[in-house]
Amino acid sequence: MANRIFLNQDNIVEAVIEGEQTYMTFDNLTMDAQALLVQLQKEGKPRLGLIDITNQKNFTADTNRAAMQILESLNYDKVAIFGAKTLLTEVTKAIILAMGKTNNTKIFPDRDSAVAWLKSTE
Repeated sequence: MANRIFLNQDNIVEAVIEGEQTYMTFDNLTMDAQALLVQLQKEGKPRLGLIDITNQKNFTADTNRAAMQILESLNYDKVAIFGAKTLLTEVTKAIILAMGKTNNTKIFPDRDSAVAWLKSTE
């Protein structure tokens, strides 16, 4: 199944990452994500992102670089990532730390805690 990105019922830009990933599969999400974030900004709504990596099958130096470049290029208020297995959790934390966005980009064990943080004023 292909990656998907959409505006969910809570006005959160949601990306579902599924299957084997490459630099290009991540890069292909960028323009859609940017358009949705701009739409939220024009409507005066918070620019929130939710990334589900539950079914992501692999990660490489290329996919890690792509993920970091995408997150660095997007203008968002908060992004929550969830669904990572243990090793992918550590890789994701390292990417967030390298970007210097630990205040507004976090990883969570499940969707409920990710959405709760996005909706909080923290």
